[in-house]
Amino acid sequence: MALINQRFLWSVLWFLFSGVVLAQALPPGSGKGAGKIATEASASSASGPGIIVGAEEVILPRDRKSYSWPDGIMGVLKSGARYTFIAAGSGYPIRTMGTLDDPQAEGVVDLKIDHLQEAYSYAAGGPIYKDSHTGMLLMIYHAERWVFPMNWLPFYGELGMARSLDGGETWIDLGPIITPHAPLESDYFQRRQETFDVGGGGYLIIGEYFYVYFSDLIKNGEEYSVANLAVARAHVSDVVQAAREGRNSVRWTKYYNGSWTEPGIGGRSTPLAPGNQEVLWGDVSYNAHLGKYISLSAGAPWPATDLYWAESDDGLHWTNYCRLVVDSAHKYYVTIVGVGENPRETGASFYLYYIRSRLYAQWGNRNEDAVLVRRLLTLTTGVGVCR
Repeated sequence: MALINQRFLWSVLWFLFSGVVLAQALPPGSGKGAGKIATEASASSASGPGIIVGAEEVILPRDRKSYSWPDGIMGVLKSGARYTFIAAGSGYPIRTMGTLDDPQAEGVVDLKIDHLQEAYSYAAGGPIYKDSHTGMLLMIYHAERWVFPMNWLPFYGELGMARSLDGGETWIDLGPIITPHAPLESDYFQRRQETFDVGGGGYLIIGEYFYVYFSDLIKNGEEYSVANLAVARAHVSDVVQAAREGRNSVRWTKYYNGSWTEPGIGGRSTPLAPGNQEVLWGDVSYNAHLGKYISLSAGAPWPATDLYWAESDDGLHWTNYCRLVVDSAHKYYVTIVGVGENPRETGASFYLYYIRSRLYAQWGNRNEDAVLVRRLLTLTTGVGVCR
């Protein structure tokens, strides 16, 4: 996806000063240098789990990976030994089939979301939910309204939902579910010509609800602030029933000031990340080994983003925000993949997939050299990251 305009300027500055490590964002006591994987204690909370971060593996090199794929969080489904991966490409979803070692081993198929209810310039996803009773698939997709339609920057990001009744072959739009608090008509977009990216809509099932995570732009008079990690919810049974009937009449509500009072469309949000730290294009999962919900995301510095961990008992109060992976590359579009029957649930060991670009700071386009990589994360009671 496109990113906030000012960040391109940071890309240039980073290239000029690429030897400087922006260490101020490290949690106290970590002090890891560029080009290293954090494998020692680097916790912001002494109560966090030990995490052994495996070596980076290149899963799809540039010459095999579809251009600009994945351009967001991957939806991952497992059937026997076969895995299906669905993620955004150049403005539309792309489906691949294969294995965890080679997601494209059995082919690549371009998809589209039919009957879009809004005039989006970009609509593609994304995280996938499978209804166990009907087999229906629901996709949370990232959408963009280009403020000036002939240019992809600046854009106004939203989240929508689409359904498939044929195993992911075709998709029908159900409409938007979450938009920023600040409207498209605000001077943030029209006069300042800024971009706002809501992210990819990683989700959890907590009790009887979908919890969908995103970034929100809050408008307070002429001032704007960002809730880097926000959440909206809706009842699973209501969402599924409405989707089966081909409608989007379900009211999603954002979490704000301790209650679920704000509408998903245009409501306000309370920041959930500790200290409202950056949580960029992250994913979430329930971890059965810990009995907690976990978040993995990109974050500061920019553009040589590092990867961060956070955890929660209830999906609302996130703690132990700490840095997992530190190196000089640009790392983005994180997907958590469990190795059990349900890839969205994780255990003592699981994979972290993401896009890695070494030349993004120089070129301003991660797709020119991006590869799909992964790391194996192993939870331990011994010494490790976050402990």
